[in-house]
Amino acid sequence: MTSMTATFHQALQTALASREAVSIRRTLIEMLEREPSKSEIGAASRVARRIAESGDAVLISLLPDQAGADAYVPTARGSERRASNYLTVDEKIIKDLPCRVELATEKWDAVIDEGMRSTQQMIESNPLLSRFLPGWKAEPRAEERARLMAEAAGAS
Repeated sequence: MTSMTATFHQALQTALASREAVSIRRTLIEMLEREPSKSEIGAASRVARRIAESGDAVLISLLPDQAGADAYVPTARGSERRASNYLTVDEKIIKDLPCRVELATEKWDAVIDEGMRSTQQMIESNPLLSRFLPGWKAEPRAEERARLMAEAAGAS
């Protein structure tokens, strides 16, 4: 018998092969044909992190209306305004919402950085956004990684 982790891994990989953005929770519901328990959601989230760590997809936090047709909207009050985790290979989602990326390997840095640059330009060109987000500054992932490594080396 296969483990729960292996089963969830296979289900998420299969769903990701047929769609560009996959809701972790919705995939579980489709697989189990019932509402998943907290431990099952936790196990699936850990599997999703491993898939993202391998570079196969990006783990991103999305609101249901940002995720498109695959969005799972729980029936609990206020849940339509809560973000949930998705695995995605959809570059448009990643570029449009770079601040929502939870986990991505260096393979995705160029896509995320392009999204950060366009977000920075949008904020700078819009006086209302500039006023609401005065300190927001996009820092490319490669530069951030280098800065953090230099700080860690300086602290040692």
